[in-house]
Amino acid sequence: MNVLIHWTALRRLSNMLWDVDRCLYVYLHPQRDQLLYVGKADYCTVRQRMRGDHKDHLFYELSSHYKYPVGTHPRVLQGDLELPIGQRFSSALLHDIESLLIRRLDPWGNINRGQHWRPGLQVDCVGVWPLRRSRFRDS
Repeated sequence: MNVLIHWTALRRLSNMLWDVDRCLYVYLHPQRDQLLYVGKADYCTVRQRMRGDHKDHLFYELSSHYKYPVGTHPRVLQGDLELPIGQRFSSALLHDIESLLIRRLDPWGNINRGQHWRPGLQVDCVGVWPLRRSRFRDS
């Protein structure tokens, strides 16, 4: 199965994509195109996933590890999934796509390294995807 992810930078808080669910998001270093974290917004929005004590702790740990000022938030990209014709969205599929990206990219901020497998899954990242590698396969 081939899945296309269209990545968009969320620069303004008024961007409507902050309020989207059933998608992926990534955190990038504030100044460099360095991937820090991959996440999914399934039963909540990207905006809701940015809040909470667990994220405050994550943002503190990221700023300490990557030596950028505490209180500076990472840049956020939102990823919309484009599924093959006839393929229905499911939470399990979203989880498997997130797990594949975490396994292949190994972002420092992700503690869980992706435990699910979906052999034959291929993910292509397009749009403002900042990394040289943009195709990921689950073998």
